[in-house]
Amino acid sequence: MCGPNSATASGYTTQDHLQPAPASEAADGDLVVEEFPISFDGYTYPHGRIAYVKGRQPTPVILVHHNYAGCKRFDVDQAAYLALCGYVGLAVDLYPECEMYTSADRSVNVDRARHFKGSFDYMQSLLVDPAKWRSLMGAFMAAADVHPAVAAGKAGCIGYCLGGQSCFEQLRAGHAIQALVSLHGLLHSRPMVEGLPFWDPLQRISAEEYAQRIQPPPSAMTPGCIVLVENGADDEHVPEDMQKEWIKEMDGSGVDWRFTNHARTPHGFALAPGVVATSYMEAADRRSTLSMLGAFAEAWPHVEQHHVTRNASGTIIPYAIPTSAELALPISAIGDAKPRG
Repeated sequence: MCGPNSATASGYTTQDHLQPAPASEAADGDLVVEEFPISFDGYTYPHGRIAYVKGRQPTPVILVHHNYAGCKRFDVDQAAYLALCGYVGLAVDLYPECEMYTSADRSVNVDRARHFKGSFDYMQSLLVDPAKWRSLMGAFMAAADVHPAVAAGKAGCIGYCLGGQSCFEQLRAGHAIQALVSLHGLLHSRPMVEGLPFWDPLQRISAEEYAQRIQPPPSAMTPGCIVLVENGADDEHVPEDMQKEWIKEMDGSGVDWRFTNHARTPHGFALAPGVVATSYMEAADRRSTLSMLGAFAEAWPHVEQHHVTRNASGTIIPYAIPTSAELALPISAIGDAKPRG
């Protein structure tokens, strides 16, 4: 993960094709990334960003949920990648800014103790208050729904690590999402055990303690949402008993789910090289990206997907997923389309 023994990052770099145009100078067809602050519960979360292609018709918004470290450049770039693919990407910011853990600490792993202490403090604050967590994500959804680039009522979410847990909390909250993709995300939202010398993400409270002490809100389970889990078979954070518990929970609510295990693949496989706590594996990232795009094509078959040759990790994505919008085009028009990236 997500832990004091994770490799130190060497520095993440934005792909050239994901660099946005200045909003004041953007022409139709240009990528635009705007600040997207959200005021909630007396605080304004400043680091959210919304990405879209200027001049396109309104299209579904996909919330990008960050990992344990908080919203950072990689999350914004993945939102930009989704925008180029044909959607609106929204990099969600769930952590307040404070002196002990600033936005700079999210991406730069120089002071390892500061990085993990600050990030895990914030992660734990979400895990112990699922009602607030769900409501904060709902506030981002509500604000995105009225953005002029967004097709009202059309939304999905993706998430990495903690971000997968955020996705499942949106599902449990009954948020109006049509597609959900978890990338090496944990499957339950139980907090870490307190009172240890340092936070250990492998030590979680029991299901019984979670129900009694945390008392999460009842689960509504969004009807009709397509749920896709892309998991590393060697992910120690997602053991077999967690998988069985999650499947039982999903089946008990009739959720339409699909679970992919990538052989000999660890936690963090879809995080870009240079992102703190990455265990990037190109093949798994490519396959999971294509599965993600397939889920979106199924959820919104009339939205054309555009081929973008590299995602935010720099992984080559060889094709887009055909949708009914694209299949309605003349063959000559499809053949003339130029990929981005």
